[in-house]
Amino acid sequence: MAPQAVSETEQQIPISVVYPAYNEEESLESTVQRSIQALEKFFGNFEIIIVNDASTDSTPVIAQRLSASDSRIRVINNEKNLRQGESLLKAFAVARGDLITHNGVDYPFDLNDLALILPRLDSNDIVVASRKGRPGYTPYRLFLSHANLLLLHLLFDMKLRDYSFIQVYKRAVVRRLLGDMKGKSTGFAMPELLLRANDAGFRIAEVSIEYLPREAGVARAGAIKVVIASLIDVFSYWRERTFKRVMPTSEKQGP
Repeated sequence: MAPQAVSETEQQIPISVVYPAYNEEESLESTVQRSIQALEKFFGNFEIIIVNDASTDSTPVIAQRLSASDSRIRVINNEKNLRQGESLLKAFAVARGDLITHNGVDYPFDLNDLALILPRLDSNDIVVASRKGRPGYTPYRLFLSHANLLLLHLLFDMKLRDYSFIQVYKRAVVRRLLGDMKGKSTGFAMPELLLRANDAGFRIAEVSIEYLPREAGVARAGAIKVVIASLIDVFSYWRERTFKRVMPTSEKQGP
């Protein structure tokens, strides 16, 4: 059954952290425990949302066990594999936190570094974490990462150093923009959300953060079909955005 959207009147909690998980049995439990230890330093309450993306290993069993032992952990089970982008958007729609963020189950973002991010949210609606480096990346993944950044800089006027690592959103941003989202691909779901937020006038700050390399499991974001789906979403959104900007001028040119 699909998760139901959270009522605006429902009591909020300070932060929701979303973990999309596909065959992450080697890392899931340790990552959740590390997350809890870090979050308890900053918040009296929080929620961790694990999105089991139709895993075929022990990931769903581990996720359910963790949830049963701690009420701060919720599990969403995808009936079919939706991949990271759509899984994030699905969880964002039901997240109860005043702040909403995400992380990889390989724990590339140390939640202790929220200490660098949270102060910036006093005067901003979104804080984007940009990677200082990419340790552990293969030459192929480095190429994809830099090519993606160059493409986004060429097509769009918001020039961030990193669109695809970690972002922390105020809930109002997510609630306002999720209904407009078209792309659901791994490589463009979060960049599209950022671009829409910028166009809507939300305040965005960027902070440099250390990137932690994967210690277990397999990275899948560089698979060819994932790259193609992301490219389709990039150009679809670019076309939509360009058309909207040109339309008002075109409408004024009548007989």
